[in-house]
Amino acid sequence: MNISDNRVFLTLPPPFGFYCFILNCDHLHFGLWPEDNATASMEDAQENMFNYLLSFFPPPPAKVLDVGCGLGLSAFYISQKGYKVTAIAPSPEMIDYAKQKYGDSEVEFKELSFFDEDEVFSPGLYDVLFIQESAQYLSSLNDVFRKARRLLKDKGSIILGDEVCYDRSIKHETAVHLSSDFIIDFAENGFHITEHQKIGKLVFPTCEFIIKKFTENYDRIVSESNKPDTREKLLLYLNGWKKQKSWYEKGQMGYELFVARKDNFFMKSYAPSDEYNILTMFNKVFHVNRTLDHWYWKFRDNPYGSYKISEVFSEEGVLVAHYAGYPVPFYFSLDKRKNFLSYQIGDTMTSPDVRNIGRGRTGILARMSYYFYAKFCEGRVPFIYGFNTANIKKLGMRYLGYTYIDPVTLWVKDIAKDPFKPLSRIKRLFSGYSVKEIHSISDELDAFFNRVCDFYIFLVRRDSTYLKWRYLECPDRIHRIFAVYKRGNIVGWSVFVEKEKKIIWGDALFDSRYLEAAKFMLSSLFTKEFSGYECIEGWFPQHPEWWVHQLKRLGFTPTDEPNNLTPGFVIFEEPIRLEKLKKYLYYTMGDSDLF
Repeated sequence: MNISDNRVFLTLPPPFGFYCFILNCDHLHFGLWPEDNATASMEDAQENMFNYLLSFFPPPPAKVLDVGCGLGLSAFYISQKGYKVTAIAPSPEMIDYAKQKYGDSEVEFKELSFFDEDEVFSPGLYDVLFIQESAQYLSSLNDVFRKARRLLKDKGSIILGDEVCYDRSIKHETAVHLSSDFIIDFAENGFHITEHQKIGKLVFPTCEFIIKKFTENYDRIVSESNKPDTREKLLLYLNGWKKQKSWYEKGQMGYELFVARKDNFFMKSYAPSDEYNILTMFNKVFHVNRTLDHWYWKFRDNPYGSYKISEVFSEEGVLVAHYAGYPVPFYFSLDKRKNFLSYQIGDTMTSPDVRNIGRGRTGILARMSYYFYAKFCEGRVPFIYGFNTANIKKLGMRYLGYTYIDPVTLWVKDIAKDPFKPLSRIKRLFSGYSVKEIHSISDELDAFFNRVCDFYIFLVRRDSTYLKWRYLECPDRIHRIFAVYKRGNIVGWSVFVEKEKKIIWGDALFDSRYLEAAKFMLSSLFTKEFSGYECIEGWFPQHPEWWVHQLKRLGFTPTDEPNNLTPGFVIFEEPIRLEKLKKYLYYTMGDSDLF
């Protein structure tokens, strides 16, 4: 049927009438161009897209609701495969066209919005909800998926293909939903994403085709339409496609396929009073009696942000899994922003009852972590990090998106065999150094960090706000902070914890121009504060070189960390590359949740 000849396009609402004119067919959706056949016709590409989506359908005769059915061609094709199809669209003109063209088929076409009330929307009626490029016309994905769950039978699925937005800065210019919102709203409404593909590169030629056809047929459409506002509307859509093409090229927009199955588990972020169930589960899983005060300090009272927590609940409302992070400020002298937040991941846990549900990427842990990434990370932080043992490292690499740098180096000094020699009174006097324990944080630590941060290049921003929260306000009350001064000016500080016969050197920051300050501090402390201890140990990477050299001069020996702990990262922004983390990131045990 030649749509332009019978002027059907004049009866359809824009932009659909315009698309009908230039496409001259009833497929009103993107095409899918195979990588090895970029010269396929638009109609062939549209057939490819439809057939690809159809490949995820269950076997017929399943009952299908086609949400936003366009001109009805896809619904007709689905019915011809043996499926029982109900097709809805809110446009009377488009439903009238579908009935006239495909009314002899077994498809039930109805003029309905998805949120209308009708017997079509009876609970548990469908095996599949098919949503092809109509999600962008539905403003609330959360409402869509909530209703979809009610309409689907047990184990029923949503099969959805649509454009997505990756850049929050352009979201106000488009009705297309954020990619992360699909992941979040599926999970929060009890759906398990079984298939998720980013196929923007394969649909991108659609943009070029539409722009070309609009441009070629611009005058003809205006002439045949004979409506006063056609030129203005057509120009609006043409410029919109040009902008859209640019967004695709810049990676700000794409196209994704989702297959999401109705599930027995719901994911959500923290809600008030969840901490009681979280702590009960934590103490049961890890056999550690974490206090409510500690939980509040880490997740509620963190000065950089609170409640970055994802949880999984059964249909009965029982907490079965937990994945959380607390915000940490970073400084990176080679990044144009220099200062940004990341999340230290901790308290990851699943109930033994759900550990055998799914495997790898389909397991509860992996699904929960990707929900966390979408909810809190993508477009917000450049990376998240944690320190993983060997077993967790394998899991992280295979299923959670983690990449790793070199394992933690443990620096050890045997005080019993090689003690720090006390300085004579004269040396202490003429050196100009003095050591003082810090019980309250002052602005001098901000000035000190700003003075020395570029010596380290890439590290947690250890300023007064961070130090106060991380150590002095920690309810565990185990950390002791000491600063070393050179004639009244701070030139370094360290944090220690006393553990049996051992001193844990958990954090340190020194001015590279006064390296002897570290020796003076340790000599002073092991003479006065830490006498009788047999060993001191701490984590430090193999950089910066000047600090590693000083550790060796102080008599420390680099050894393997006993649990083979390794810093792991999930990276969300291209400017932060693994090689930069490996080459420049300075960290200590204080940057983990083990100190």
